[in-house]
Amino acid sequence: MDWKSATVNEGATKIPDRWLHLYYYEALNILFRFENALRIFVYVILKKELQGKWDSAAISEGATIRTETKKRIAQAREHGYLGYEVSSPMLYLNSGELTQIITSEAYWKYFGPYFKASKSIILTKLQEIGTVRNSLAHFRPLKEDDIDLIKQNSKHVLLQIEDCLTQLTSLSQVVPSNSDEGWYKELKSIGNEHLSTSLFFSRDQNWIRVELGYKVPVLKRTQYGEEYFSYSVGNIRTSQILATCKAIRENCVYVCEAPTHGTLDEQNNIVTKKRISLIFPRATLTAALNEIANEIRDASLKIDNETELVSQDSLARGDLVEVKSATAMYKRAQNGQGYWSVQLQQLQTTLTDVDEVEFWGERTQYAHDFVSATAHYPWMPSSVSNPSWGF
Repeated sequence: MDWKSATVNEGATKIPDRWLHLYYYEALNILFRFENALRIFVYVILKKELQGKWDSAAISEGATIRTETKKRIAQAREHGYLGYEVSSPMLYLNSGELTQIITSEAYWKYFGPYFKASKSIILTKLQEIGTVRNSLAHFRPLKEDDIDLIKQNSKHVLLQIEDCLTQLTSLSQVVPSNSDEGWYKELKSIGNEHLSTSLFFSRDQNWIRVELGYKVPVLKRTQYGEEYFSYSVGNIRTSQILATCKAIRENCVYVCEAPTHGTLDEQNNIVTKKRISLIFPRATLTAALNEIANEIRDASLKIDNETELVSQDSLARGDLVEVKSATAMYKRAQNGQGYWSVQLQQLQTTLTDVDEVEFWGERTQYAHDFVSATAHYPWMPSSVSNPSWGF
């Protein structure tokens, strides 16, 4: 059997003639992105409305998200050497189950406001998409007209959902410093020498992002020649914040980390911040403000104390602060200009480090085209496409 391979030449991809028709790949791309957008949406709304009990939502007679996906995850681990290991229950739900959750009598009241059609019409459109999806999944032939159907139905179904997901993931608008909101006054004051709190909200102000900025301390610096340094630095354990802070975990929708970049100061010490974002529905944050604020305040104090601990003993480890390694190497650009390349990969938390579904990994944001252009999905340890910069 000679399967042939696709080839790439100067950015152009050539597919062997004997491969499937191009519209099969287009169908796969649309359905993959549609189903994963729907997964994220279902999780977000269930978490918003049910908080820590989101996975108790029923998907069939006598089965809940928790009970059913627990079995599927265990089955997947029997062949754990295949593909990526993923632990999010949402990635083990199929489109039929997502449709059932959305259109059920129990949950339509939560999902209905995000659709511009009646439940019966939305159900029909989801079922039509599901029919094409199942044909592809079970390797039955597709008609080229099926592509037009899933494009149109996806657009109709996800019209408002895409706006919801875009707002939920962008969250870059700074809350004004003169805000009278109780949650702003309560949370903005939390911080110390090592940790600061910044607050952002979505365009519609229904989602709040609480950013914890940790001033990464340099604990030890070792020089090798003129162009290389190694460091021991402090780092916040995001996994432990989720594991130990119950009010944050149960009331947030997701937690993520910004990519960490650094520079060197005049003493050749690394200057950087690790930024952890906690995303809450505004109504939930307001209702559970005391519990959430107390946990953030306690965590801030603990981080302050444990940073002092590791500063005195670089072999020590706290509950929320640990010691990691970093490097800086002097490099030269093509024009001959030199610069320091600072490597801080060890400060990033990987998806395999965290069991909680609330951890989404690295922070990404989309101004538009969330559904059709996302390169990184929550809970997935790798990209699914090249990034699209929109120009």
